[in-house]
Amino acid sequence: MEGDLCNGRQIELALKQDSAELYNFNEVSLLAMLQRLFRHPLVNGMLVIGMIGLALLCIVKIPDVVLLKRIASHAIQIMLLFVAAGLFFLFANQQRLLFIAFGCAGALCLHFKYVGNISLALPVKTSEKSITILHTNTDDFSDDWHSVINTIIGTDADVVSFIEVTPNWAQLLLKVLDEYYPHHALITRIDPFGTAIFSRYPVVHRDTVVYENLPNLSAAIKIDNKKFIKVFSSNSNPPLFRSSFEKLRNQLDVMAKAISSSSHPVITAGNYNLDQFSDELQDFRAEAKLEDSRKTMSPSINPPTNHLFHTRDLECLRFFNVYDEKSNRLGIMGEYQFKSDDQATAQGG
Repeated sequence: MEGDLCNGRQIELALKQDSAELYNFNEVSLLAMLQRLFRHPLVNGMLVIGMIGLALLCIVKIPDVVLLKRIASHAIQIMLLFVAAGLFFLFANQQRLLFIAFGCAGALCLHFKYVGNISLALPVKTSEKSITILHTNTDDFSDDWHSVINTIIGTDADVVSFIEVTPNWAQLLLKVLDEYYPHHALITRIDPFGTAIFSRYPVVHRDTVVYENLPNLSAAIKIDNKKFIKVFSSNSNPPLFRSSFEKLRNQLDVMAKAISSSSHPVITAGNYNLDQFSDELQDFRAEAKLEDSRKTMSPSINPPTNHLFHTRDLECLRFFNVYDEKSNRLGIMGEYQFKSDDQATAQGG
């Protein structure tokens, strides 16, 4: 009986040893197979060209090809993919591919920092009055507008920008916000291009910049006896075809000219249907001399397309997403302060 037990234990130990050896053999075989695959000149060359080409697609300006634009709009995910690929090549002992993958990830990080105005150091809040602006879309809170309006009021924003303002929405907003935001500028439309700006401070001038029946509302707001700001509120058509990219670029160009001609500091709020690193927004910001309020990058599959930009005589103290009581994303909000004359002169020079 004891002999049978010993034999059974020996058989069990032998089976475990064989399984471990088989597992190690399969692991070594897989690693060796991957190493042979990556050392093949054709495979190695295709991976090198593919990684470098993908990085360049996200960095350089590309033609108005919708597929290429869609790929480039996921530049952050592509950067993370390069990091993951580099770690995989480290496991596979492929130094050349490892350096190229990490090099592409590093190049994209530098690109993001350069074009996105990304800085770890935030401006220091001074004793000067700051102004907060909230940008939202009525389409995001049509199901439960009571709680959303309470959330908007609770943010204590000085200025609120709305897009997709229909006549019905305009009537409702005027009624429920009058006590908190007595000053406003409105464009009502039955399509998604109605906009509204509600302010706690007096609106001294209203204007509309129009491109092909697409209105871009602006309001000059008096903060105190000496300081004014100009707020733009805009919506746009999503660029689905090459022609729509051209129209969106022209719309931004018209806005840039209007912003450049303003004698007051400017904050633009809108849904531009473009990610923060798109060529079109980079050209728009460069022409109008705008800074991005968003200092971070979103790893979301669907990158944010609503933005707050500001001219260089303002600085953004903070930027954050606003959520309603059910944790649904309601909009974006930024706080700004006026730069001193010395700061503005140094930045302008």
